[in-house]
Amino acid sequence: MALIWAGTDIGKTHRHCVVLDGDGKRLLSRRVLNDGDEPELLGGLLNVLGGVAGGGV
Repeated sequence: MALIWAGTDIGKTHRHCVVLDGDGKRLLSRRVLNDGDEPELLGGLLNVLGGVAGGGV
């Protein structure tokens, strides 16, 4: 089973998400606004990446 690691840093106006594979390769690095639809879209993308990697996020 492939592993991925996801982390989020939440600031006052933005959040930054980074996703790494088991070898430390960056799969995603994205800064999004805290308001609007972007956090939900980012969560959906993380779920897709988790499914592709063979596990949940």
